[in-house]
Amino acid sequence: MALKNFFTGKSGAKFWVNIVLMVVVIVAIPVLVLYMLDSFTHHGEKIEVPNVVGKSVYDAESMLKDRDLMAMVIDSVYDKHAPKGSVLEQSPKPGYEVKGGRMIYLIVNLKGEPMVQLPDVVSHGSLREAVALLQSLGFKLTAHKQVLGRPKDLVIGVKQGVREVHAGETIPRDRALTLVIGGGEIDSTLFEDEEDLDVDMEGLDINVGEEEGEGEDFDIEL
Repeated sequence: MALKNFFTGKSGAKFWVNIVLMVVVIVAIPVLVLYMLDSFTHHGEKIEVPNVVGKSVYDAESMLKDRDLMAMVIDSVYDKHAPKGSVLEQSPKPGYEVKGGRMIYLIVNLKGEPMVQLPDVVSHGSLREAVALLQSLGFKLTAHKQVLGRPKDLVIGVKQGVREVHAGETIPRDRALTLVIGGGEIDSTLFEDEEDLDVDMEGLDINVGEEEGEGEDFDIEL
C-alpha cells in the first residue's frame, strides 16, 4: 500500500496525535536505553581510590562508601607490627581511577595471633613426615637440635622458643618450632676401653637449648 493511500481519509486530530506519539516513542526508547546504560556503567565517570591501608575495616568501608565504592575483605593475615584489625593491603591501589560502584578488595590484620593445634609428630618418629606435616599447617622451623645416643633423625620432642610443647596443645602458628631429633648412636671405638666408655657415658649431658644454659636438657640415661 502506497504511503499516499495510507493518509487518505485520515485527517482527524486523533489520527495525527497518535502519529506524533508514535514518533516520540520511537525516538524516546533509544535515548532512554542509552541514558540507562550510561547510568549503570558510569560511563565517563572517574573516581580516585582513597588510601585505606592502616585504617580499621569499619573506617575503610565508610571512606569507600562515601566515594560510591564498595569494600570486600578477601583475606586476613597476622602482622604483629600493624594495628589489630587494620587494613594491610588494598586492590586497586590508592590513587587508581575507577568507575562508581567498583569493588575494592582488602586484606586485613588478624586481631590476635593465629593459633593451631600441634599434631603428634613424636609418636610417628619420621623427621621427613614431621617437617612436611608442620609446614603444611603453616609452621616455620628452625635448625633441628640433635641428641647423641638416639637413633639418627628420630623425632624426640618439639620446642617453641625455650618451651617444650606437646601434641594436642594449641600454640601460636607464627612462632618457629624446633624439632629435637636423634643424632645417631655414639661410636664406642672413640674410647680406649670399656671402663673409659662407662665413665664418659655416665657423665654425658646433652643440652638442646638455643644457647648454653637455655631450655631444658634432654639427658640420656643408659
